[in-house]
Amino acid sequence: MPRVIDARIDALFVEGPDDGALVNALVKKTLGADLARRPHLVRTREEGGGDAWALDEFERYIANERPGARVGLIVDRDNASNDKWPAVSAMLRRLGMETRDGPTAAGAIVGGRYGVWMWPDNVGHGALEDFVTGIIPQTSIVTYASEACRVAKDEHAAEYDPGDARKAALKVRSLWCDASAAGGYGHLVRNLDLTPTPVSDAFLAWFTRLFLT
Repeated sequence: MPRVIDARIDALFVEGPDDGALVNALVKKTLGADLARRPHLVRTREEGGGDAWALDEFERYIANERPGARVGLIVDRDNASNDKWPAVSAMLRRLGMETRDGPTAAGAIVGGRYGVWMWPDNVGHGALEDFVTGIIPQTSIVTYASEACRVAKDEHAAEYDPGDARKAALKVRSLWCDASAAGGYGHLVRNLDLTPTPVSDAFLAWFTRLFLT
């Protein structure tokens, strides 16, 4: 019988609201677990806490020794010049896990109770946007959203940071899906037919092992 999530003690710390919206929508759509009801399993700050906040909160929460709690952490791995793995690896070693061989595609789970996933696939560099891009349909409208954002930036001085080009395109695509709703990654997941990938399957398996087993 599957374990029932107890969000009074269980917790999943993420970098920001985009991560939380994606996880809530994906888990509900694929596993049938409604994480958006109070008390909330997914923990973040409305303005976004970032990876340092998520790492600190994860360790602080575990240190409070809530019996039976399952506690997860999701952060971007980012690029080679800003790799989050060293910080995550050091934290996992403090929890008693050997990390000499590096991260694995299955994510990390310590003692069946504490888990870490790094967007997009643990082993490669990247971010949440790489994961989202992999599971939504790769149609011409996605390409057009990217081009529209590029034109808005290059020719009309759109204010988004150049490093957020993929994020801008995904959110524009979300608004085109339903302009009456607030755009976001959760909105995309709820309203589009997703394409399962080995990475999304691995993420859902990690979530299931940590919180539902």
